[in-house]
Amino acid sequence: MGVAESLPIDELSAGSNVLVTGPVMTGKRRLMHALLAQGKPHERGTIAITTRKSAAQTVRDFERVTQSSPGDRLSVVDCTGAVRGFGDTRDSATVSYVSTPGELTGIGIGVTKFMRRYYDEGLTARLGLHSLSTMLMYSDLRRIFQFLHVMTGRIRNSESVGVFALDDTMVDDASVDVLMQPFDAVVEVRDTPAGTQELRTRGASIGPRAWTPSGLD
Repeated sequence: MGVAESLPIDELSAGSNVLVTGPVMTGKRRLMHALLAQGKPHERGTIAITTRKSAAQTVRDFERVTQSSPGDRLSVVDCTGAVRGFGDTRDSATVSYVSTPGELTGIGIGVTKFMRRYYDEGLTARLGLHSLSTMLMYSDLRRIFQFLHVMTGRIRNSESVGVFALDDTMVDDASVDVLMQPFDAVVEVRDTPAGTQELRTRGASIGPRAWTPSGLD
């Protein structure tokens, strides 16, 4: 069973926002890409906000999931420039560079640019962000929550779908509870003793309520 069967995001109502949580190295980025790519990704726009991997790496990861080139249907807001400290960081039609994961205004400007372009082209959009826990290393909880409130509101108003990832072992429980508030559904991910991943969902009526193989293996 693949991700599309275990977690059919196409069944979510337009405007929904999903939080994917779990410990470090449990496949949250792969799951986010798989959810963004479900259905017919070449018939809509996809926006990926990346705080750890470069724009080029993010495109390659997405290509591995879709097994084809997304072309201009995938746009990336790359927040890793200051972290990497090298490479070409000039904006292009499909990539917007932001100096750090804490530059929330710049991230918002990049997202708005790409959402507007897809809207002008008559396309719906999906947005993914990996990860909130990295952003919390560069900014405080209050500002991140305000940023989430704005982003999830834009997604809701534009009838898009958002998928956000959080390494919950890097954040205290009280902060996790705050960050969950704007989301319609939460997908929890964990490793099994056999080295595979399982998931379960809370909130919106998609996916299993009990631990189930994720389909990422």
